[in-house]
Amino acid sequence: MNSPPPLLSLDAAMALTGLSKRTLWRRIAEGELRKLDAEGNKQATALALDDVLRLAGLALDAESCEQLQLADRGDATAQTEIGQYLLQRQHYAAAVYWLNRAATQGEADAMQCLGHCHAAGQGLPRDEHLALMWIAKAAAVGHPIARRQIAGLCPPARRD
Repeated sequence: MNSPPPLLSLDAAMALTGLSKRTLWRRIAEGELRKLDAEGNKQATALALDDVLRLAGLALDAESCEQLQLADRGDATAQTEIGQYLLQRQHYAAAVYWLNRAATQGEADAMQCLGHCHAAGQGLPRDEHLALMWIAKAAAVGHPIARRQIAGLCPPARRD
């Protein structure tokens, strides 16, 4: 018996491809994307992972595909790893999508990376205030790089 192809949500497909929901629905209607049944979730639209990756211009190995599916199901660690993977490949907008999802769940690495993206204007407009906020949040939960970044911005008071 053949196993069903791996799935990805419509929201994740939008993030990876940079296409709107309307455009993705049009691609489904034209047969370029396969819409599949998402087990146990009648509300969600699921797309064939390989179709989405092709459309996004991404080639992922089997392990990365598994991480992507975990991330799509809400796993914060997987979201962080996929976000970092996409940052390395300069898919900034998609990286920010995953990093934001993980950061809002309290993932310190994602907070620090998201702060970096805000500071550098990678995948979103440059915003020093949001950069500092995310880096400070990461430092507050013990992220070592974020702590050093904050310490560099706020040196200890001199005692003379």
